[in-house]
Amino acid sequence: MNTLMRLSLRNLRRNRRRTVLITAIVALATWAMMALWGISDGFTESMIRSQTTLDTGSLQLHLPGYLDDPDLANVFSPEQLDALSAQVRAWPQVRQVSARLIVDGLLQSAYGSQGISLRGLDPSLEPQVTQLDQHVVEGRFLQGVGEVVMGKKLAEQLDVRLGERVVVQVQGVERPRSKGFRLVGISTTGLGLLDQMTAFILLSDAQALTEVQGASELAISLQPGADAERVDQALEQELGQAVEVSDFFDLNPIMAESLYMQNYENLLWMSLIALLAGFGVANTVTFTVLERMREFGIMLSLGLKPRQLKRLITLESLFLSGMGFIIGAVLGYGFNLYLEQVGIDFGSYMGAFPDLGMPAVMYAKASWLPALYCLAIVLLTAVISARYPARRAAKLEPSEAMRYV
Repeated sequence: MNTLMRLSLRNLRRNRRRTVLITAIVALATWAMMALWGISDGFTESMIRSQTTLDTGSLQLHLPGYLDDPDLANVFSPEQLDALSAQVRAWPQVRQVSARLIVDGLLQSAYGSQGISLRGLDPSLEPQVTQLDQHVVEGRFLQGVGEVVMGKKLAEQLDVRLGERVVVQVQGVERPRSKGFRLVGISTTGLGLLDQMTAFILLSDAQALTEVQGASELAISLQPGADAERVDQALEQELGQAVEVSDFFDLNPIMAESLYMQNYENLLWMSLIALLAGFGVANTVTFTVLERMREFGIMLSLGLKPRQLKRLITLESLFLSGMGFIIGAVLGYGFNLYLEQVGIDFGSYMGAFPDLGMPAVMYAKASWLPALYCLAIVLLTAVISARYPARRAAKLEPSEAMRYV
């Protein structure tokens, strides 16, 4: 085997054009698979990270049935909020818990009106659950009664500026109610729903406006490194059926289905890329065998056995694919690393699809783990691609092959 390996490496150095061609084919296929994997995983993580750090938190608690019917009658009472908050904060994996009261309403300025989701929150706790306060680009975050913060695009739609007053109308428990608020902050999160259709006020203001003393949900942030899925399952066991615990995918079932389908799509695309690369390698190796008929005939006449010739051609294919894999993997990782730092700006498209909840800038994920899958695919493709040309060469008659021109 050592002799065959040295001979195959010598053949690769001798025919540099063929070596470069096959290496380039495999490198391009490997780069494409690495880039596809990195962009897909990175976009998914970007979306989840943006949603959890700016909107939902890591986990949420609701009364059973609230997500199906978000009515003001289906909210936590003050006693339930206090008990649940104390119970959840006792968990070492939990960083903070913040109560929210959410209601649909109508936001009016002197120049227009817009249907919104009104979110009442606690400004002392919310910054420890989400990073919403860090994305206020004009003015400041909520501090006092009668203040409102809204997204920049929503402010532009209503033509309202810092210090100006707006009126919020909602359906309270008993009757429609309205109240004036002063705009103190304008935020830009990159999430269409928050920037175009959400306004933030104090929890106490939302309770007074709706005549509700409790809150719709408890948003939970976890300590760095905590597994949201495991904490979700543990909380469900401890809290029982009286409280519904939801993670990101529970709150976004359509997204969960999309990611499930995306995994199959990625496998399909990677298989297609590997198939195309395999055809390229097989085609090149086959023509190489035809060009080297005389050479193979001499080898066979000098005592090289047919099975050794098959191994020689297979080894050459493996070495070429291995070199192509290394080059493609390094280029693919570098490409993903660049997009992990810089990202791809989709801000100009977010206005058309605000309900997707996608951040304006999406990032790739640089990881060497996909390279292991790519390596397995590349080596398998190399062996399969070389099988037919190797068998054909092994069946050569030395006397006939030596006369081949």
